[in-house]
Amino acid sequence: MRILVPGGAGFIGSTYVRTVLEDRPEDQLVVLDKLTYAGRKENLAGVEDRIEFVEGAIEDRAAVRAAMAGCDAVVNFAAETHVDR
Repeated sequence: MRILVPGGAGFIGSTYVRTVLEDRPEDQLVVLDKLTYAGRKENLAGVEDRIEFVEGAIEDRAAVRAAMAGCDAVVNFAAETHVDR
């Protein structure tokens, strides 16, 4: 299965990525993340060679469409933890 993981470079998303790679090594993962304060490539250290990483934002339709090509499922972790007043 090929899975798109928006927000996969964040704390929770990267934990999901590692869990899937451990439990289902046959799956292919595409991580889409815009790398803000919460999403950091360092969170994927050690698994970068086992995933496809796309830097982009979930609100960018073209980026999502391109990253989704060939994917069977989407597991979304892209979210902001706070909103300024």
